[in-house]
Amino acid sequence: MKWVGSIDATCNWLMRIDIPRSATPFFNEKQRLFTENQSALQAWIHRPFSEDAILEQLKEKQAQFSTTQRYILAEGLEESYAESTISEKVRTNLEKLKQANCFTVTTGHQLSIASGPLFFIYKILHVIKQCEAYKEKYPEFEFVPVYWMASEDHDFAEIQSFNLFQQTLKWERKAEGAVGRMSLEGLETVLAEWQTKFSNHPNSEVHSLIESLNGESYGSAFFQFVNELFGHYGLIIVDGDRSDWKSAFSPWMKRELLEGFSSKAVLETNEGLSAAGFPLQVEPKDSNLFFLRPGKRERIQREDNGFSTGSRTWTNEEILQELSDHPESFSPNVILRPVYQEVLLPNLCYVGGPGEIMYWLQLKAVFQEAKVLFPLIQARTSILLLEEKNAQQWTEMGFQTTDLWRNPADLKQAFLDRQGSQAIDFSELDELTLKLSSKWTQLTHEVDSNQVSMVEAELTRITKQLLQLKERLEKIRKGKFDKQLKFIDAISSKCMPKGELQERSSNLFSFCADGEIYARLEQIKHEMDPFLSDFQVILI
Repeated sequence: MKWVGSIDATCNWLMRIDIPRSATPFFNEKQRLFTENQSALQAWIHRPFSEDAILEQLKEKQAQFSTTQRYILAEGLEESYAESTISEKVRTNLEKLKQANCFTVTTGHQLSIASGPLFFIYKILHVIKQCEAYKEKYPEFEFVPVYWMASEDHDFAEIQSFNLFQQTLKWERKAEGAVGRMSLEGLETVLAEWQTKFSNHPNSEVHSLIESLNGESYGSAFFQFVNELFGHYGLIIVDGDRSDWKSAFSPWMKRELLEGFSSKAVLETNEGLSAAGFPLQVEPKDSNLFFLRPGKRERIQREDNGFSTGSRTWTNEEILQELSDHPESFSPNVILRPVYQEVLLPNLCYVGGPGEIMYWLQLKAVFQEAKVLFPLIQARTSILLLEEKNAQQWTEMGFQTTDLWRNPADLKQAFLDRQGSQAIDFSELDELTLKLSSKWTQLTHEVDSNQVSMVEAELTRITKQLLQLKERLEKIRKGKFDKQLKFIDAISSKCMPKGELQERSSNLFSFCADGEIYARLEQIKHEMDPFLSDFQVILI
C-alpha cells in the first residue's frame, strides 16, 4: 500500500492511496494477470498491454484500417450526433476521426439508468485520461475516447434500477427486446423521484442532466445523457444499432450464417483455456447472431434446412436476402460484437472490468478467422471513494486502509481491544450461577420433589435477569465508544454497501449531494491513474 500525496505536473495535490490488487479480496489470481502479468496470457491475446505497446498496435491498425472504413464511421457518427448539442471537443474529435493518424481507445457498457454503478463512470474516465496521456507521449497521432453503447443487449432486469442515497430507484415496466429500442414508458416516474432527491438544490447541475435523459427510444435518450455527462471531455458515443454500419459488417454476418465460423473458433480456444484453469465466461452458439424485430430479440438458430428465429423458419436464401435488405435486423451477440466493434473503429485498446475482459481470452481465434486485428486489452481502473475526513478518523482509530472491507463486528472488537476495554469475563459468575441452580434443585428434591418444577421456573426467571444484567454491563462498556463504533458501521456501509464493493453498487450521484456533478467527475479523473495496476482509494 502506498500513499500518493504529492504535487503533480499541474500543481494539484494528489489525494490517492494505492493498494496492490493482491492485497484486496476483490480480484482473483486469473483476473490479476490482466493487470500484473499479461505475458502469461500470450496464447490468448495478440500482445500484452503496456504504455509502449500502443505504438506497435497503432502501426498494425493503421495498415489495416482503410479510408473506406473511416468514411463509413464518420458518416454514421455525423448522423448519430445530428440531433445533439455537442461540445467543441466532441466536434473536434469527430473531425479527427476522419484523419488517417487518428485512433480510438474504447470501453463499453449497458444502458444503465443514471449511469448505474460507479464503475461505468470509471470506465469512461479511464479511456478519456488514457487518450490524453497517449496524445502527450505521441503528439504526431490523435487519440479519441469512445464509449460503445451496448444498446442491443436485452437484459433489462440487470439495468432497470440504481441505488441513490441508500435507496433503490426502479424503472417498472415490461421488458421488450433490445433495451436501446425500448420506449420510455414508465421512466418518467423514476426521473421525477430522482429529481426529488435534489429538490433542495433546484439550480444545480443534476437537474439538466436528468432532463437530458429523453428521446424517442431509451437508446437515443441514453445517448443524450452520456453526451451531456462526458461531452466536455470529447467522448465519442457509438451506438452500433445502425443500418449503414451493420451493412458494412454484413460480410462477416453472412459468413457466420453460412459457416458458423465464430463458434468453431471459440470451441477450440475453450479447450486450452479450461486446461489452464480459466473460467469460460461465454458459451458459443451454432450461430452467434440475433434477429431483432419490434419488442423481440430472438436467437438465430441453425436448422437442417435453414434457420429459425422464434416461431419463424427461413431457408438459407431467405435469411441471406433479409440480411441484404435489412441488416439492421441482425445483431451480433457477445462473441461477434467485439469483432463488429473492431471492424467499425480504428481502435487500439479495449478497456473493461475484470470479469468482462476475461471473455476476450476466448476470442483470439475468432478474430484470426475474421482477419480482424485483435486489440490490446486492459483492465479498467478500480476505485474506492472515501471522504478525506473519514479517512483521517479511520487512521486515528488505528485502522489501515485495507481494513475498510473487513467484517464490521471484527473491526469493532479490534478497536475495543486496542482501547484496553476487553469484553467482560462472566465465566466465573456463570459457573457460580450453575452451581447455585444445581444446589437449589437438589435441596428442593430433598424437601419436596413436587416443588421442583416451581423452583426451576424461578431459577429460569433469575437466569434471564442475570443475562439482562450482563447485556446491560456490556452495553455500558461499549457505550463509552458508541460514537466510534457507529462510525465503523457507517464507513463499512459506504465502502461495502450491501456487502458489495462500492463501485459495483453505489451511484455517482450519491457522492454529489449538492447536485454539482462535473467537479466530482473532474476530481476523480484527476486523481485516477489509468496505467496503474493497483486498486486506488481516492479521497474526496
